[in-house]
Amino acid sequence: MKNVFRNTLYFIFIAIIFSTTFCKKDKPAIPIISTTDVTSITAATAAAGGIISGDGGANVISRGVCWSTSTSPTLADNKSTDGTGIGTFSSNLVNLSGGTTYSVRAYATNSAGTGYGSALSFTTLGQSPTPTVKAASDITTTSATINGIVNANYLATTVTFEYGLTISYGSSVTATQSPLTGNTNTNVSAGITGLTAGTTYHYRIKSVNSLGITNSDDITFTTSGQAPSVTTLSATNVYLTGATLNGTINANYFSSVVNFEYGTSTSYGSIITAKQSPAEGNEISNINASITDLSTGTTYHYRIKGVNSLGTSYGNDVIFTTPAAGTATVTDIEGNIYNTITIGTQVWMVENLKTSKYNNGDLIGTTSPANLDLTYATSPEYQWAYEGNESNVAINGRLYTWYAISDSRGVCPTGWHIPTDAEWTTLTNALGDETIAGAKLKETGFIHWRTPNTGATNATGFTALPGGFRDNDGTFFYLGIHGRWWSNTEDQSIYVWYRSMTYISINVFREHSYKRGGLSVRCLKDN
Repeated sequence: MKNVFRNTLYFIFIAIIFSTTFCKKDKPAIPIISTTDVTSITAATAAAGGIISGDGGANVISRGVCWSTSTSPTLADNKSTDGTGIGTFSSNLVNLSGGTTYSVRAYATNSAGTGYGSALSFTTLGQSPTPTVKAASDITTTSATINGIVNANYLATTVTFEYGLTISYGSSVTATQSPLTGNTNTNVSAGITGLTAGTTYHYRIKSVNSLGITNSDDITFTTSGQAPSVTTLSATNVYLTGATLNGTINANYFSSVVNFEYGTSTSYGSIITAKQSPAEGNEISNINASITDLSTGTTYHYRIKGVNSLGTSYGNDVIFTTPAAGTATVTDIEGNIYNTITIGTQVWMVENLKTSKYNNGDLIGTTSPANLDLTYATSPEYQWAYEGNESNVAINGRLYTWYAISDSRGVCPTGWHIPTDAEWTTLTNALGDETIAGAKLKETGFIHWRTPNTGATNATGFTALPGGFRDNDGTFFYLGIHGRWWSNTEDQSIYVWYRSMTYISINVFREHSYKRGGLSVRCLKDN
């Protein structure tokens, strides 16, 4: 019995040892997990995830990703929660800052603890804005539109323009398009007012987003308005004791008083207000004034003077000489005064005819538009300023069709006429012949003739000018290059003889023209 009892105890002890050694359950481990690539990166969001390949012997009760700007983010940092169990999962990272480098790693938690995947780094989109300043537009005397281009570089960006008289600026205005977002170059602009005329302003773009402030380069613009722009032109209607002084002015947006200063030297000494004073606007305008009580046979200097609130401008000095005592003048129906010159046995006008009326006061027609085609007109009686611009008349006179100059009402002043072909030949023969006569007839210099104005001496005082001509089809040619003057002699039934001179020759050319063309006129005194 004693042995039986002892054997029983032995087997019970062995059973307990076996049970303890071979039947005890293992303790669980933390999950095994890896981090997947970061994708769909924007300025404020991204996507990442993980793969749980083992639960460590206990159920995964939480999984997701955690992220921070440190290299080893944990659950104490930002995190997502994306289900339970093993396998693959994805997570969204939100509320990120633009242009920032983050680390992210997947995690999985079971009863044994939390396992982490490897940390991966990525950088969100975005950087400080990129501004480029552009030229101002719509500039007036007191306002302008200032312009530029800005790329917000993914982050909401406030855009303003800084402007002022120096690079210290002092004033600012928000761009019409502010705030900007996205990642494209966007045109930005702002209108500014209350500026001072004729003044240079500086401006630049200031762009601000969460990553910083970026200023563009500096650029300038100048508001409209400045001292007047003036040019002195040749005198016209010069006679024994008077003349018409001529010039142009651009008032440059400001009301401008316009005068002519004149006298026998460049000290001038006398002044007269132009008929068109004050000048306004921003276009070139013709200005003139008539002066009297001059001395005969005297050389005078004159210039134009323009004054506005921004300054005073003077034109170039121009001279003219009144005819000597005994020099005759003639006046047309409109009151235009012409000096005369005797060459051989003939007395000629010294200027091209300017009248727009026949001698009885009737108007000579003018086409509208000035370039109207007359090729098939029957008998067009017309006159034109060159290219329809009346400012060309004071110097170059008018262009007439043959039908107008041959009208019985007459275009030359009483006692004067259109020269015949033979009378033109008498003139050139008196000067040698037509191969050299042009040199003695052309005005000298390059004020009206284009260079080289070959051989011009104006030895006769005839002062031939290059008034150009008008073709039948309405095209105007050669102002400053070529002058053509009618005779009153027909060539066959469709042509008329005329004389011409050019800027590159000393000849007087005998040619013929269609009657519908527009040519200059020099009147010859009746015998």
